Amino acid sequence: MKEWRHPLVKSSITSRYGATARRKTPHRGTDYAGKKKILIRAVTAGTIEKIFYSKCLGWVCVQKTDDDGLYVGYSHLYCNKHDTTECDGKDHEGDTCMKNLKVGDKVKIGQPVGRQGNSGDCSRGDHVHVTVHKSPDPRYAKTFDIEKFIDQKINAFAKSKVVKEPQKPKEDKPKVSTPEKVENRSKGLWELMSAMWAKKPTGKTCECCGQAIK
Repeated sequence: MKEWRHPLVKSSITSRYGATARRKTPHRGTDYAGKKKILIRAVTAGTIEKIFYSKCLGWVCVQKTDDDGLYVGYSHLYCNKHDTTECDGKDHEGDTCMKNLKVGDKVKIGQPVGRQGNSGDCSRGDHVHVTVHKSPDPRYAKTFDIEKFIDQKINAFAKSKVVKEPQKPKEDKPKVSTPEKVENRSKGLWELMSAMWAKKPTGKTCECCGQAIK
């Protein structure tokens, strides 16, 4: 299981999946908005599948995830070549908005996949529009709620890291005398008894001198 995270802090979400306010159709992604030109971080490990310009979505970077083989789209990105958040996609001559990233590159979780921008006719201010889907092009794919999906992945990853160790009941250890101690004690008793018997009079007298025999 791979680790997941939000592209920006979750508190920066400005428009959620399915929102209808000021929209003709329900929102097909989740919008995050931070400081101008802020770096957008890969939500998990994967490979860069596409980088292209769309009239509506502006500059788009699509990542294929290592986990589940899904696709994550980051849209309305900033253009490094023209140093603007509102690039129209022209005068690129085959290159893209990216400076240090190209199709086929491997990315780790948290690695930059672009900067927040305002490119594309459908953008109404600096933000990043993030989508998750089973096919590589976010313009035509059926998307689902990436906020809930990421939260589920974060919780599942945390649970997988918890190691549950069974608790063993405490056992009272019986007090056992070692063989050495038992042997020494027995030896001491016999020495004491022998000494006592050695001092006890026998009740007999010597026939020669008449003294008591011990």
